[in-house]
Amino acid sequence: MNKQISQAIGWAVGVLVIFPLIIYGVNILFKSKANEAKEYIDEYLEGFVPISTSFPKYKDLKLTYSQYSASLTSPAGSIYKISFFDSILNKHCQIMFFNYPDFEASKFTTVLYDKKIIISINKDDLKNLKYGTKANPIPVFRVVEDLPDSISRNRGSEDGWNVDITENQFKYNVEQYLTYIMPKEEFKERFKKKIIV
Repeated sequence: MNKQISQAIGWAVGVLVIFPLIIYGVNILFKSKANEAKEYIDEYLEGFVPISTSFPKYKDLKLTYSQYSASLTSPAGSIYKISFFDSILNKHCQIMFFNYPDFEASKFTTVLYDKKIIISINKDDLKNLKYGTKANPIPVFRVVEDLPDSISRNRGSEDGWNVDITENQFKYNVEQYLTYIMPKEEFKERFKKKIIV
């Protein structure tokens, strides 16, 4: 009888104490990889400027799809990337969509093929010599087709799909990038004037 009680107590301690502590510890490990970006998102967003350019032809694009983890308990997030060389900027750029619906992402390149677009780029990224190379393209989080407002507002399926990145998706893309993708060292260097160690 004592052996059964000891086993029951051991099981209860393992399930109710040790296992939750392990999960908590692993989540802390994941969290330590994330940047504390919430308070810097608005500052980063204020630095974006619109740039008119042309969406590249399909042969000049590199499409990739990857996943990232926010924590052990949450499902993996997805990143859809479109990399290209912009002849107007004379730099490599990479459009990034975070957790964007697959069917929307897949039609994006078809709808905008060789059309005039407006991309939003952070001006500090644009000036930074570390960005713009093939290995480290400038991140782009918002793309809209360069159309008069009256046309883009009334656009429907009969005119071709409107794949403009909304303001909410734009902010979400930036939040995910700053929190989970931007390297920790770069994040600290960029926002170090406000980070207290």
